[in-house]
Amino acid sequence: MNINISKLISEKTESIDINLEYDLKASNLLYDYNIVQASPISLSGEIHKENEKIFIDASFSGEIVFRCSRCLKEFEKNISGDIEFDIQVTEDKDNNDNEYLNGDYLDLSVILEEALAFSLPMKVLCSEECEGLCPRCGQDLNINDCDCDLETIDPRLEKLKDFFSNNEEV
Repeated sequence: MNINISKLISEKTESIDINLEYDLKASNLLYDYNIVQASPISLSGEIHKENEKIFIDASFSGEIVFRCSRCLKEFEKNISGDIEFDIQVTEDKDNNDNEYLNGDYLDLSVILEEALAFSLPMKVLCSEECEGLCPRCGQDLNINDCDCDLETIDPRLEKLKDFFSNNEEV
């Protein structure tokens, strides 16, 4: 999603309106955040320049189908957020903002993906009450309980079970 900002840099225009759709199919976000599929993400806002900085004020929204981290069930969630971002325009090769600029073009896909990543939860759950899958038999504990004995202690750690049972102060 490259935007030509040459008129903005040369101050021939005061601002550039953004109204775009971004498809996540080629993004690494699909793999990193348990995303099964996503509708195109709508991005709208404005790009303007003040002094030697370019400011991006925008908002995004879209529908994303996730896979629950506990029970692996697919569920749909509306995702939205705001982007307030500024870029220093310089000829300095060591400037970190150069990753967003390519000549007279601004790469909005990198900025949008960063904002999306920050708006997504670290652990995607279908609901806060999700019980997940049984670690022994794989039964979905949201649907049925299982008869597995989950109290079994690893024999290597069994001596630690009685470590504090003597009510002694440490």
